[in-house]
Amino acid sequence: MFKEPHLWVKPSNILLLGSIVILFMFIPATSIYSQNGDIQLNNDISLNPNITESEKLEDLGLYSVYQSLEMEITKIMDIAHQSMNLTNSFGNFPIVNLTTDMQQQHRGIPSDQDIDKRNEAKKLLADNPSLSFIGMNFPNGDTYFSEPYYPSQANSSVANYGYREHIIGAQESSQPYLSNVITAASTGKPIAVLATPIFSDKTTNSTLVGMLALGLNFTHFNEMIKSIDNNDTRILLLDNNGTEISDSASNNNISESFDGLQSFKNAKGGELGLIMENINGRNMTISYAPIDFAQTKWILLSISHNS
Repeated sequence: MFKEPHLWVKPSNILLLGSIVILFMFIPATSIYSQNGDIQLNNDISLNPNITESEKLEDLGLYSVYQSLEMEITKIMDIAHQSMNLTNSFGNFPIVNLTTDMQQQHRGIPSDQDIDKRNEAKKLLADNPSLSFIGMNFPNGDTYFSEPYYPSQANSSVANYGYREHIIGAQESSQPYLSNVITAASTGKPIAVLATPIFSDKTTNSTLVGMLALGLNFTHFNEMIKSIDNNDTRILLLDNNGTEISDSASNNNISESFDGLQSFKNAKGGELGLIMENINGRNMTISYAPIDFAQTKWILLSISHNS
């Protein structure tokens, strides 16, 4: 819910939300590209620049969902950094010699090999519902193993992921690298993957020995967004391309793109705020905020109908 004291006031502009009258200052209208392909008008509604980010998020009605998402992202990044710091068993890599026969039959090592790492991966998956799979790859992208073995490893259509954005990005940056939404080779469903480089030791000239791959569970993020009281608004979580990750108004069976919205563009540029936009012929009020994740940003939008 919005808080009147934190907003710039200009009496000539009154926005009626339910039975509460909130005063805003409008900056000049600009044109955007709406989802239906038409050029539409929008108005940015400026927030008081002297308040904290948390207060702004509260005013925008995004604080609860933002905090929940940020906590999940922090847990995922902690797992990634533990592997980089060699504080879990994934840093001791590899144990089993990967053969061509293993690649052809199992898309990696068999399910009964390197049990310690597999068990650690299983425990992390049980403790972190935001993850759908945990895998390890050699620097060239060859799969070493993935849990759960089925479908993540056994059902995969490929044995090498060297062509994937997250593998290339982690190699080039030597840091955790998050992909945008891609299609999973094992299930055919939308997914995003965080790849983390694993080095032989902690020295400056250490050798890259592999990659830890963390698949993100979109269903979990969707359920998280739906569980929060949205006050009859539609909550969207988007990747840096504007592709839908989670949507409080759907079952997350398909991914839509929202890259034409000015609210998305503003958030991608690092801004958070409120804007009025026309989507498919309907006037909407959209709150927006970026969420830092590895080298990129996820975008959070809250869309409500204007009266």
